[in-house]
Amino acid sequence: MQLAFDWYNILELLFCLVALWMGIRDLQGKDPLIHTFFNKYDTDPEYRAMWQKKNGVWEICNAIIFASLQFLGNFPTLSNWARIIVLVVDAIYLILYEIWEHSAD
Repeated sequence: MQLAFDWYNILELLFCLVALWMGIRDLQGKDPLIHTFFNKYDTDPEYRAMWQKKNGVWEICNAIIFASLQFLGNFPTLSNWARIIVLVVDAIYLILYEIWEHSAD
């Protein structure tokens, strides 16, 4: 039986749905799925609210962009540029996150 998508594409779309769900949970202010004992995330509600908003938007954007990349396969130039832009934006976000985390040190 021939599938419209490859197993890799189905798995990537599943991961995109999980990222979308995690982003929506963050924006709703629900508890994180992973608790770490060394983070201010559990003890400081203002800090937690700020990062939940930022992480929620970041996760939802990544989920939407990576899901749309599955359908841009017929446009390789556009798909490659979108991947590069996403990787650069994610790298900048993570660098800024680390700078913010260690700014109080």
